[in-house]
Amino acid sequence: MYSKIVVAYDRSEDSEKALHQAVKLAELSKASIHLVHVAKDSNKLSSQPATRIPYGTGSIGNEGHAGVPAPVPEGQNGVMIERSEGEAILREVKETLHHMGVNVHSEARSGDPAKEIVDLAVMTEADLIVIGSRGLSGIKKWVLGSVSEKVAQQSPCPVLIVK
Repeated sequence: MYSKIVVAYDRSEDSEKALHQAVKLAELSKASIHLVHVAKDSNKLSSQPATRIPYGTGSIGNEGHAGVPAPVPEGQNGVMIERSEGEAILREVKETLHHMGVNVHSEARSGDPAKEIVDLAVMTEADLIVIGSRGLSGIKKWVLGSVSEKVAQQSPCPVLIVK
């Protein structure tokens, strides 16, 4: 059925649900899982904690990103900090999945979350993308869109959006 499944993961509740579903599908079809965590590019440096929304649970644009928000010390690149935190998150999950017998690969990226997720799916020739959804509605969805919606529109393969 599936041989390669890309899973967008940021440790949010929705991405946990997406990962759980992806693992079930991978076990049924003996597929490999390609975990991806995306830190949104930003040229802004701040000494204040970031207040952004993780990718799988909301929007992208000025307020969203795919990563774990963290304080950015002055003079350091915030994207690199978020990306290294993403790598740490992925290492933890990868180790757990390996112990479960799942063939898993992981990659932390930076940039536009929807584009990076789709690019990884293309690069790995994925059969499926699994992503969480926060379920934006009304004006927020109209103005900001959602990463899961953009991934579904741009993906070359089927996309499973998990609520």
